[in-house]
Amino acid sequence: MAEARALLARVDQTAALTSLPAQLRAHFGDEADLAVRVQDPLGQPLYQQGPDTDLPEALLARPSAAAQPAPLVTWRQDGHAWRGSAMLIRMPLDGAAPLTVAMALDIAPQATFLTSFGWVLAGYVLLAALGLALLARWLVGRALGPPDNS
Repeated sequence: MAEARALLARVDQTAALTSLPAQLRAHFGDEADLAVRVQDPLGQPLYQQGPDTDLPEALLARPSAAAQPAPLVTWRQDGHAWRGSAMLIRMPLDGAAPLTVAMALDIAPQATFLTSFGWVLAGYVLLAALGLALLARWLVGRALGPPDNS
């Protein structure tokens, strides 16, 4: 978001506005798992990039000035988990309305890792509980068993 804010802060004339999509593409175009959308107050996109993802309305709804940036929104689409936020950014261009900048990251790899980690952790906890139960049974059997007369 800071890079997008810096790019939009440089737009102080109409010529800079027309070169904005190329500048945004240069900064964010190589990020394969990043979806970026810059839209005007009417919801028309000025720039959009990223995998084929439809950013949800909850993300694109004009964020209020009180909550900058808007809270994170998480959703699933086509087997991918996404998390993103949006922010209103004002340009120094005279008479320009603030733009909504929404960014979302594909968090499917992290979600897969956390699911796998949860299963491994549950397995270790169950094995440790079973091991401790067997140890406790052995100790109790030894303590309550016949005395060893050797």
